[in-house]
Amino acid sequence: MRISSNEFLLGSLNDLLNQESNVNQLNQEIATGQTMLDATTDPAGAGLAVEVASQIDRLNYDSKNADSGAQSIESGLNALQQVTSLIDQLRQTALQGANTVTTGATRQGLVTAAQNALQQLITLANSQDASGRYIFAGSKANAAPFQNLPSGQVVFSGDDGTNTIEIAPSLTVPVTASGHNIFANVPLGTDGVAVSAAQANVGQATAFIQGVTSVSQVAAERQAGTQFEISFSTLAGGSLGYTVTSGAGSPGSANFSATSGVVASGSFVASSDLLFGGVDLRVDGTPAAGDQFVVQPGATSSVFQIAQDLISALQAPPQQGQATTPYTQQQIQNTITNLDAAQTAVASAEASLGSGLAEIKAVQGQDSTQTTDAQAQLSNLQSANFPEVLSNYSAGVTALQAAEEAFSRIQNLTLFSVLH
Repeated sequence: MRISSNEFLLGSLNDLLNQESNVNQLNQEIATGQTMLDATTDPAGAGLAVEVASQIDRLNYDSKNADSGAQSIESGLNALQQVTSLIDQLRQTALQGANTVTTGATRQGLVTAAQNALQQLITLANSQDASGRYIFAGSKANAAPFQNLPSGQVVFSGDDGTNTIEIAPSLTVPVTASGHNIFANVPLGTDGVAVSAAQANVGQATAFIQGVTSVSQVAAERQAGTQFEISFSTLAGGSLGYTVTSGAGSPGSANFSATSGVVASGSFVASSDLLFGGVDLRVDGTPAAGDQFVVQPGATSSVFQIAQDLISALQAPPQQGQATTPYTQQQIQNTITNLDAAQTAVASAEASLGSGLAEIKAVQGQDSTQTTDAQAQLSNLQSANFPEVLSNYSAGVTALQAAEEAFSRIQNLTLFSVLH
């Protein structure tokens, strides 16, 4: 086989150009600190780098969402903690109002305190997060959920929905809570059974729900809208008797229908329990003939109405030299019980939001770890190992110089130079 000087020349030139290219690339790596200057230098590595970079972008997106969600939840929890404090204040006000020796001036001070607490409750129920969303409006977060009408009634215009935020792929958490069950739909009484006194009562008796003896029976009564009317009358011989009538609708009104008629009756014994309809009711004190109480399973109200009921009870005029009438005393005692129920509703909402916040914090911790790992992986893919690159650069320069020397010699290797 014959090898021409031209082939020697081309081979030497190609080697020279390759060495120059290698040295130039190493020089750029030193200048930029990056080994992956473009996809052509390492297609597989470039593809992996794009994948890791996308993962980092997704983690950063989730992290921002989680931060926003955490701020919303923390705003809600802060508002609910203040609501809890206000309900405690109202309860203390009610306890002071239940004191029959409270003076008129003191009671007026209690009225003012309750009115201030009511206004603060309305403000807190319309709390907004840092983004201006109403926390307790449900899914209608762009408008205040509670309006105070000229009549004094506070109405809810939100819904039962919640706003959620994605904190990880296919993982969302609620960052708001509907104010309906927190503020507007509070179960009244004890175990969801409320008792109230007729305003015309003249006896010295108050009634309290001691408990539920049949959960299923009370649940059925709630579903059917059943209410009970307890009335007292004088029996033959002068003793006091009671009659419990069951029906649908509000007893004492035209809408009341005694569908089941009399469900319990007998002689009344002071401070005794009456058992009927799955309910245990205690009557303390001595009622008068003609006095009435109403028992309502499944009664609900708003925390604002509960506060207004307390204000009305505290504003009621005294009777027969007493600070409170039996009716007023019953109202105040009911308010205390209902405020406890409202406190339970708030605590339930706090637990729900707190659970969401805990989930966000856990995901944030995982995202932080994954982001750190991904950034380290991306750095390993892209960043130059300077000791290695400098060593390769030094070797490359040496190889380039050798290639230049070889090319120079081959370039001068001709028959004429030998003959000469």
